Amino acid sequence: MKRIFTLIILIIAFGCNKRNNNFEDNFILIDSLQLHNNVLENINFYSYHYGFNDKDTILTFKKDNNLIVYDFNSDSVKSIVNLSQLDSMVFRDHLYHNMDSIFICAIHKRTKEMYIFLINNKGEINNSWNISKNSEKFNDAYFYINSNYLHRMVFLNNNLYFQASYRFKPGSLIKSGITIEMIMDLSNKSLTKIGDLPLEYKRGDFYGNHQWKYSRTINKNDELVFSFPISDQLYVYNKSGKLINTVNCKSEYIDKINPMEKDKFFDLSAKIDAYIYSTQYNEIIYDSYNDMYYRIVLHKLNKYTDSGKRNNRNKRKWSIITLDKDFNILNEVLMPDNKFWKHIIVTDQGLLMKSIENKNLNKYYIYKLKR
Repeated sequence: MKRIFTLIILIIAFGCNKRNNNFEDNFILIDSLQLHNNVLENINFYSYHYGFNDKDTILTFKKDNNLIVYDFNSDSVKSIVNLSQLDSMVFRDHLYHNMDSIFICAIHKRTKEMYIFLINNKGEINNSWNISKNSEKFNDAYFYINSNYLHRMVFLNNNLYFQASYRFKPGSLIKSGITIEMIMDLSNKSLTKIGDLPLEYKRGDFYGNHQWKYSRTINKNDELVFSFPISDQLYVYNKSGKLINTVNCKSEYIDKINPMEKDKFFDLSAKIDAYIYSTQYNEIIYDSYNDMYYRIVLHKLNKYTDSGKRNNRNKRKWSIITLDKDFNILNEVLMPDNKFWKHIIVTDQGLLMKSIENKNLNKYYIYKLKR
C-alpha cells in the first residue's frame, strides 16, 4: 500500500511539473499591426533588416536606391536614406543603426574591394573603412563580407562586429569560404578574427544545413553567443573573441543531425535542399528586456508529399528553445503551423513576429512571454 501511495505521489508530481510545449500556452498575444504606409508598397518581408536605437524599434526596408527607416511604434517613416552617393557600390545586407546614422557595407563594382560606410539620415557619408585593405595581413586568403540579412552588425565599445568569409588556399585544413566573425576597431582600423571557432566548424563538419552560416548574439555582459546549424552546443566568447564557455542546448525535437555528404558539398541544389528540408538550429537571439535567450529550431521536412508533389517549405515545423540568463533551458515551445515567418524580433513590448499569410502584406503580431 505504501509503495502504491508513493507511486501516485510521483505520478502527480511529474504531471504537475510537466511543461506545456504549445506556443499559445506560453506566450500571450498583446497586439497586432500592419504597415500601411504607401512607401512600403510591394516590398516583401525578405527585403528588410532591423535595428534599434535607444527609444524606437526600427524596421529598415531596401527599395530601389533608398533605405526606408520605419518606426513601427508610431507606424510612420522615420527617414528615407538615399544611397545615390554609393552608385559605384553594390549594397550588401549588413546594417546597424547607431542613433541617427546607419552602418552599411558594400562592394566596389570595379575594384571588388569591401567597404563599411557610416551614413547619416541625409545619405551623406560620415566615415568609411576599406575592409579589404585592412585585411591584407591575412595573406593566406581572399577576404569578403558575407550577405546575411539575419546577422546584424553590432557596435560595442568602439568595435564593430560583423560576419565575413575567407577563401583559403587549396590544400588548407580549413575549408574554402568558411564563415567567420570579425572585429574591427574603428579608431585604428585594426581587424581581428574571433579566435577558437570550433575546429569541426572550420573543417566543414557543420556544412550543409544552412550553407555554413551561423548565428551570433551579444548579451548585456558583452559576451558573444554563437549557434551553429548542426551543433547542439552554444559557444560563448568574451568581447575580445576568446572562447569562455560551451553550453548544451539540445532540442527535444532533434535526435541527431548529420552533416551533408562530402561528395555533395559543391552541389548547389543539394545545398539548397539541405537548407530547406534538413533539421537544423537557426538563430540564437538575446532578449535584453528579460535577460534571456531564444534559440530557433527548424524541423525536418520531407521533400515530397505522399502523392509525389514537392512539399511547401512553409509547412516545415519549427520550435523555440527558451533559456534563462545562465543558459538553463526553461522550455521548448512548438510553433503554430503556417502562421509565422521563422524569425523573431525582440522589442520592449514583446516578440515581434511576421505573418506569412501574405509576404507583401507586412502584418505583424506581438507576443509576450507568460511569467
